[in-house]
Amino acid sequence: MITFLLRRMLEHSPYELSLSGSDFTFQTDLGVHYMVSFSKEDIVLGGCDTYQLIIRKIEEVKSPHDPKVEATILAIVHEFFLSNMEVLLYMCDTSDGRERSRHRLFLSWFDKHEKDRFTICQAHAEVEGEGLFLCIIVDNRHPKLAIIKADFEEKAALLTDGKL
Repeated sequence: MITFLLRRMLEHSPYELSLSGSDFTFQTDLGVHYMVSFSKEDIVLGGCDTYQLIIRKIEEVKSPHDPKVEATILAIVHEFFLSNMEVLLYMCDTSDGRERSRHRLFLSWFDKHEKDRFTICQAHAEVEGEGLFLCIIVDNRHPKLAIIKADFEEKAALLTDGKL
């Protein structure tokens, strides 16, 4: 089970966060509600548990770019790694065909702010006609970083070759 210190997150989050189990909710200045949650996956990488990071708008409304959303989600991700030395998996939603844009946006957050703190490994595959973009995020302090990366690359190769 993963743990979080809400107090520590609130020090870095521009939006007020509510925590229920491993689900966080927040509301933007424009009234858009987001939920950020973590789901333990069956996949084990380098002998470590893997948790999928799930980010979703509660209401399906179009909203303008809000840098506070980025900062709030990064505060949650930081706390995940401060309190849990596990692997974070991120897969982009394919329901509306905007998965490539989501993937680029998510990775840009780490390029701007977290380039030296995390290792990000990526894979892309076509599954049943849809583009599947996924990546893992691992804290660079993780003692099994090299094994996790190698394990991910092996599994990603199977996925991209259609053998998974």
